[in-house]
Amino acid sequence: MSHSPTVAGGLDYQPFETAFAEARQAGLFREVGGFYDGAGRLDDRWPVLLGRLAEAGGRNLNLGRLLEGHANAVQLVRLYGDESQKACLDVALEHDRILGVWGADGAPPASVDECPDGVTLGGSKRYASGLGTVSLALVPIVDADGLQQLYFVTADEPFRQDVSTWRMNGMQESASGSFSLEGIAADATTRLGRPGDYRIEPFFEGGIWRCAAVHVGAIETIVAVVARHLDRSGRLDHPLQAERLGHAVMHARTARLWVKDAARRIEAPQTAETIPEAVATASYTRLQVERDALAVMELARRSVGLPSFAAGHPLDRVVADLSVYLRQANPDALLLNKCRAMAEEFL
Repeated sequence: MSHSPTVAGGLDYQPFETAFAEARQAGLFREVGGFYDGAGRLDDRWPVLLGRLAEAGGRNLNLGRLLEGHANAVQLVRLYGDESQKACLDVALEHDRILGVWGADGAPPASVDECPDGVTLGGSKRYASGLGTVSLALVPIVDADGLQQLYFVTADEPFRQDVSTWRMNGMQESASGSFSLEGIAADATTRLGRPGDYRIEPFFEGGIWRCAAVHVGAIETIVAVVARHLDRSGRLDHPLQAERLGHAVMHARTARLWVKDAARRIEAPQTAETIPEAVATASYTRLQVERDALAVMELARRSVGLPSFAAGHPLDRVVADLSVYLRQANPDALLLNKCRAMAEEFL
């Protein structure tokens, strides 16, 4: 698996099995896990992580989703874990195990329950990606005071996993579904950090730049597929096709530049004064990349035409996966809530 420091596109979208096997053979998950230092910081390694995430997304978004969740989990353990939990992480990375972060509550929702044998977890998480692949997961659970406590749990027990709940048209290979927490001990070995640590910025909302980096890779792959299609069909110099492709290139470059700026801001040393603007920039980056992705997908469909909807066409699966992966909870609130921070320099 080669690593491009600039544009992730250049290959057709790969089957997940191929992309995942190449990533494991290249030690990609182990490498990315080593980017974060003992304090959970990337420092000047953020461009390398950005490149790895974008390339993974460009090869297959399901791979990119797993890699981003793995990076997120590694950072959280480095930031908030105790020495034994960090040692557990070191062993997991040494053995090339994959980690994840599963935030969305299922039905019943995740809980901490008193029982005769002690305090245990209950309920479930939904949209848990990588079931059957992720070995260790971080799950946030709201406590009685309304704060989210992270728990560091073993995630490879098959009886806890249910992929039948994932019935989306895209991201089918992400092995997403529900994960039962019933009976897992809620003790010092599983509790990670203090209540509320999970939402500390700039690492909570600010970390969304990593997801956007994965999306950028897929956007660039779509542009590359269209460019090669037009070139092979002799239509690259047709004025209307050139206009479409030109706009697609601008959207791809815009998306990457936004992600680079957000990553640079979030991963730089922060003060209480700089954190709100950095986090707002990352949040707006997520929205801008979504806008660019939607535009590129439409331009690609118009450029290639009806054949792009055929099963097996290079555009068919990447567009389906990206359409699903782009979705996020309440983007309108994100736009409104971060507006003042983004507008400060204009006031």
